[in-house]
Amino acid sequence: MSISQEQKRRKAKVSKAQTYSGRRRADRARRAQQRARSEQRQKEQRQYKFRVKVVRTYRQWRQQVSEKRAVELTWARWQPTQPWHFPLSVSSIRQWYRTAEREGLAELRPQSKRPHTLHYRVPHQVVSIIFAWRYLFGWGGHRIAAELKARQIGQVSGRTVYKILDHMGLPIKIYALKGRSEGIAYRRYEKERPNAQWHIDLKHTTLSDGRKVYICVIVDDYSRCALAAVAGVSATTEWVTQVARTAIQRCGRPDQLVSDNGREFVSVWEDTLTQFGQLLAEQGIEHLRCAPYYPQGNGKAEAFIKTLTREVLTGRTFDSLAELQAALDRYLTYYNNYRLHSALGWQTPISRYAGRHVTIGGLAGIPGLEPMAADLEWGISYCDPPIQITPSTAQNARALAVWTKPITVITA
Repeated sequence: MSISQEQKRRKAKVSKAQTYSGRRRADRARRAQQRARSEQRQKEQRQYKFRVKVVRTYRQWRQQVSEKRAVELTWARWQPTQPWHFPLSVSSIRQWYRTAEREGLAELRPQSKRPHTLHYRVPHQVVSIIFAWRYLFGWGGHRIAAELKARQIGQVSGRTVYKILDHMGLPIKIYALKGRSEGIAYRRYEKERPNAQWHIDLKHTTLSDGRKVYICVIVDDYSRCALAAVAGVSATTEWVTQVARTAIQRCGRPDQLVSDNGREFVSVWEDTLTQFGQLLAEQGIEHLRCAPYYPQGNGKAEAFIKTLTREVLTGRTFDSLAELQAALDRYLTYYNNYRLHSALGWQTPISRYAGRHVTIGGLAGIPGLEPMAADLEWGISYCDPPIQITPSTAQNARALAVWTKPITVITA
């Protein structure tokens, strides 16, 4: 019977709960292996201390009695009497003593039985880069794998990256916790062109002296391009209005702008506009406001703030507002031009916003890794200059070239 004539059988259905349950079981098994390794290291440390005590006891008796009597007294002192005691024999005492006299007490540590040379399929340079990205930015395995492939550093799978991180002893969690839906059917959407809709939101942080500052971010819905990230000392409607006005002058006018119901965006009085609302009315921009207590309505700005917090603000301190703003400007150049975005199919935001691709290879363009990018040991690093955003950038990205029939010139 051919394959086409066989009776079709439906695949077994796997629910979302089964998938998460399987990943949790794998995570528990991984943690059990880590605990076993930790217990093994503690056992080896106790065994090393036991051997040192045996050798020191034997040395003391050697100075007073004969060698044979010293071995007998040492064995009588440290002979195992409980099931959990380490085993001991006369030959072991003499062997440990000779090893300590010849090479020192440090050589009494239990030797690993693993091979001296491990042949990894992944080069050690790639493993070092994986560790650096994980340590600096907290990236997951699939993001690291996509960046390695796009930058032509190496080609590994996301699962292989997770195995490497687990081998290094780094904490990993490859499953996502089930979110609370509160009975709400969340719907994702995406605009069809740049500057069709912007998202604006605020993030507060502190400087090294404890002063509270704010960061106003503006993100394009279609391309996820971060159009602005400006730091300020107070979240006033005048300051937010100035940030939005500068972004409009630099990037062009959007059709819609989404914000929450913060007092810097929306007035507490009915039929009254804040200075921010007046700017949008003057520019002919439709102001969309999220429902109260529903931050998912401004999710693209919230997602960028989460990434900005993890990759720029966490673990770093800034002494002044100017230093913070310089770090934000530097990160925006990297985020828009050289950082892949998972929601865009691992493309850069600028490739969607401007319709042009930026060539990049090696470790070029990544903040904090400039010394590694300049060292040829980590490969050749190169990248195109960043694309400058102008009011016509988004329009040129959607422009169509008009085809004209070529003219045929007939010569006599």
